[in-house]
Order: sequence, then C-alpha cells, then structure tokens
Amino acid sequence: MIHTMLARALAAAPLLVILAGGAAAQSSARTESAEWTVPATQPPAPISREEYASRRARLAARMGPGVLLVLGEQEPVADYLPFAQSSSFRYLTGVTEPGAALVIDKRGAAPRELLFVLPRDPAREVWEGVRMGADGARERTGIAARPAGALRTALDSMLAGGTTLYTVSPLGSDGSRSRWLRPDQQFAAELARAHPGTRVHPFDDQLFEIRASKSPAELDLLRRSIYITLLAQREAMRAVEPGMNEFEIQALIEATFRRNGAERPSFGTIVGSGPNATTLHYREADRFMAAGDMLVMDIGASYRGYAADVARSVPVSGRFSPEQRAVYEIVLAAQKAAEAQARPGASFGALSETASRVVAEGLARLGLIDAPGATYDCASRGQAQRCAQWTLFYMHGLGHGIGLDVHDPEQAYSDALQVGSAFTLEPGIYVRGDVLNHLPDTPANRALRARLAPVAARYRDIGVRIEDDYFITPTGVERVSECAPREIAAIEALMAEPGNWNRDRRPEVVEWYRGTRPR
Repeated sequence: MIHTMLARALAAAPLLVILAGGAAAQSSARTESAEWTVPATQPPAPISREEYASRRARLAARMGPGVLLVLGEQEPVADYLPFAQSSSFRYLTGVTEPGAALVIDKRGAAPRELLFVLPRDPAREVWEGVRMGADGARERTGIAARPAGALRTALDSMLAGGTTLYTVSPLGSDGSRSRWLRPDQQFAAELARAHPGTRVHPFDDQLFEIRASKSPAELDLLRRSIYITLLAQREAMRAVEPGMNEFEIQALIEATFRRNGAERPSFGTIVGSGPNATTLHYREADRFMAAGDMLVMDIGASYRGYAADVARSVPVSGRFSPEQRAVYEIVLAAQKAAEAQARPGASFGALSETASRVVAEGLARLGLIDAPGATYDCASRGQAQRCAQWTLFYMHGLGHGIGLDVHDPEQAYSDALQVGSAFTLEPGIYVRGDVLNHLPDTPANRALRARLAPVAARYRDIGVRIEDDYFITPTGVERVSECAPREIAAIEALMAEPGNWNRDRRPEVVEWYRGTRPR
C-alpha cells in the first residue's frame, strides 16, 4: 500500500544514478516454488508489561513538566459496528477496549501514570462483552486505574493554575494529520479554555521517534502477520482464473486472514484487474476479470495489531503475455536494485532514486518515454514547468515503514535505515488508458503524445506493483515476505496448481452481480 506523503516527497527528488552496494537479499524461483512450511519463529508470547512500561518511561523522559494525555478510540456509534484501537494508545498500554485514556503527570519529582477505563456494567456487557474495569486494568497493565468517568475531574485538578498539556493524536490513513480537529483534539482545546495558562503541546513526533525502531517482540508479531498475508497471496494465486470477479479474490484473502488469527485487514484490501490494476488504491473490487488482464493484489493482515503489506501482480490467464512480462521485469529489477542497497545506515532516498532510475531506463527501452532523463510540459500550482516523463507511469514513492499502522513511523524518514527498521519496497508501473490525454495542451506535449500513443496503446491497462516487507538486521536486510512468489516462472507454476477456493465456487450466483448492475 502506497504511502502518499512519502510518495510526494520522493517523487520530487532528482533522478540520480546511485551505485549499488552491499549484499543483496537472497531470493530465487527455486526458493519461491519449494515446499513451504511455517517459518522458524520464537515461541508465541504477548508483548510484556515491562516493555509497555519501558515505552511509557521513554516517552515521559522526553517531557518537560506537565501532563500527557493519550486518548484511546471511543466506542462506535452502535455496538455492532467494528472497532479498532488507536495505534498510539495500544503501543503505550496494550489495552484494546474502547473509551480508555492514559495520563502521565510529570509535575513532580517522578512521573505518575493513571489509566482510565470503562467501568464494569453487567447490563452493557450483555451486549458488548465483559469489560476489564479498573481492577482488571490495574492487574493487566500494572498502571493505577480509575473509571473513565473520573478523567475530566482528574485533569481539571492537574491543570488547575496552568501547565503544559501534552497530547498524542493518531495518524491519518496516509500518515498525515487532518486539518479537521479530531474529538481528542477538541477535548484538549476545551481543557485549555477551561484552565487559563494551560498550553497544549502536541507530542506526536516524540512518540513516533520511539515507535520507529521495532523491538524483537514487535518484529516477531510482524513476522506472523506477514506469514498469514503470504498464505493469502499464495492461495489467491492458485484461485485466479478468467471469469471470476475481483470480490471473490478479496473474500478469499480476507477469509484467510481471519481463519488464521488475524484481527482484520491492515488496510482496505486492493484487488484490481485490467484497468483497475492502474488505480493505486482501487477499492471497489467488483469487476469481472478476463484473460489478458493483469491483477494487482496489494494486501495485508493485521495480527495482534501489527500490519503486514505485500503486493503481487499476476496475469489472470495464468501466463504472462510478452507485454506483461516486459513491464513486470522492469518493476522486479527496480525492486531488486533498491533491495541490494538496503542495509544499516542506508538512505531511503538513495534506494528510491535507484529504483526510479531502473524504471526510467526500462520505460525508455519499451518506448513508453523518449529517454530516461526526458521531460514533458507540466504545471504545478498554475506555474509551467518540466517534469520527468517516467513519472507518468510511476507516480508514487518506493515504500514506507510498517508496524502498528500500515504506514508506521520509520527511522529512515528522518535519518537512515537502522537495526529495528521494518519497511516495504514497492515500485510499480501503471499504463493508464488515458495517461496521455490530460497533459497540458502545448506544442511539445502534442508532439510527445503523437510519438508515445502507439506504444502506450500496446501496453494499455497493464499495472504492476511488487511489494515486499523487510527487516534491517545487524548484517544486512531480510526479505521477510520472500515466500510469496515474485519471479515469473514461480508465479506461473503456482497459478497452475489447483486451488481449494474454487472447489466450492458457485459461478451462477456470482453472475447475478453482473445482471443486477445499475444502468
């Protein structure tokens, strides 16, 4: 899944030639097609109370005198609607119940922690399930706990006379912060108005710096999430065939997640075929697939809150056409070139520039652009300028951190890859049917359109994205998702195997969807 903030930053970087260095992560068609078993992992264990306490202590150490408020997600409007805890609140407490809050009071000699949770309520628990209550929360977390209704009174007491109120808000789905105030931000503003002299100080960046380096326990949960995601990718490859609808593959993927213990998808499952394969975050998943289509499956399981993100692109017919193969090989080469440079101390920007260079050179070989460094007339904020032609077909960043959020804080965003980094690499090429239709109408662009249109028509609707999950280790990089085939021969071999999903398929029922489409 593409990180839009990082995409904008890296797409603006100049196209440079970076010499590859370091040992490449090992992968081969032989490894990909071998009999696959559960990978060696440490014995399953929850993240310890001591680790949660250490996270809170590290955050408190960065505070000045004042009070930190971290609100969990509130209860859904109706109790039958899905609920997911705020990743920052979960990171600091491990609590997954709604309506909770964490307060760290650092006005004295030592920080004092308080956890506020919904009280036990047998009448509500009949509908919503058993709550921890204050006693249960104290036993589970080791934090002094009170009923949630006491939060405002406690804060009023702490903020009387004015102090600094530190706040943490969840990230938006693309890693950004919304310009609209969330309920927790509104609550903080209300507290500041009620207590003159209180200054609200967002403390998100300090928490994200701590979250950026993953502990061994976090990496273990990510590994399990990735494994379950690979189960879904492999089974989906076996199932895909012409005539199926995208939603059938989406259902297979998400069912595989849940039946293996994942809580839910870590983001909206992307299953896009034909022209939909060229839409970066395609959501509808309701197109009937045909022979000759490419299918992009960008998916991830959320396991104990930790989010995997693995994308594969496959031919619906089971075998790549010459045009599909040509585009796919460029994307795979770009990913491998970036992967070869991934190691402790490497710059994520350098990896991105390397992948972009490989993509640009490949597009020029196909004739989809004039040359690797060629430009076209574009406009930004109403100002005419020149843009790289390769960005017409590769318009996003190379990757992003993964963790409790699918676009998680990552050390390399501000520094470099380090031991404890967990991230994706996901280059792509997307030949949209209208790619040349929306260029600014200038003489140079009209000539460019005339030159490139025949080649663009040949590769029309081919979308390819290849995304893997990586950990930085003391000796280099590990491609944790290596058992989802990415070599062409291995993909075609797996797609030729019979899939269990199709055995009970009811095509006559699926076809109802075609006939009921609104006209």
